[in-house]
Amino acid sequence: MTRGDMLVELQEVLGESNIPYGSWEEITLLRYLAEGQDKFCEQTGFFTDLTNFTLTLQTGIAVYAIPDRVIQVLDIWDGTRKLGKVRTGNIYTTQDALYGYTEATGVPTHWQTDLATGSIQLFPTPTAAENDEVFLLQVWRYSLYDLAGTGAVPEGGGAAPPAAPEIPPRFQRACIEWAAHKALIHHDLDTQDKVKSDDHLRFFNGYVADGRTALQRLHNQETRIGSDPAYRT
Repeated sequence: MTRGDMLVELQEVLGESNIPYGSWEEITLLRYLAEGQDKFCEQTGFFTDLTNFTLTLQTGIAVYAIPDRVIQVLDIWDGTRKLGKVRTGNIYTTQDALYGYTEATGVPTHWQTDLATGSIQLFPTPTAAENDEVFLLQVWRYSLYDLAGTGAVPEGGGAAPPAAPEIPPRFQRACIEWAAHKALIHHDLDTQDKVKSDDHLRFFNGYVADGRTALQRLHNQETRIGSDPAYRT
């Protein structure tokens, strides 16, 4: 389903309400659709990526921005070497004892993301010898491109953003359900229909539940069912 197809279907869905046609600008609906894809990724775990995002080291620079389309940095790789992950509270007080390095500069061996929001901090700080060296980011991300056409292009450039969602076709109507939910709960009382909005949110949550199950299967994750501890003897 293309972005245009989704807009047409969304407008048909909204036309079933008692709200006058044309109450929403097309760009507003498009942004709701884009938000729906992002919410789907946030709530299901789509997508894990070890291909599209990198970090290019610069002499004397220890802090780097997390790319806009990344939800969470999972790991950082220097070739086949995985950097260690640290958290605020242990890197400064026990740095030498825990990780065995004493130099403030050199080849980075550790990273953290909770020192400054939206940033990756490397330890130690790269020197000239590491300038332009490329580390690979393993991330949990949104779609590579914002469905509304306003997102950042992945590193390395490439073609213009495709006019279609990236989530699997099986779940693309989740975007429509989310957009209908948001459109029908608009702050303007003339364009509110809370009953139908709640219905569309419930349908969206159904797609999310199915998406989580599908992702577990794709990742070959085992799902176990056990009895409630309260009933165990």
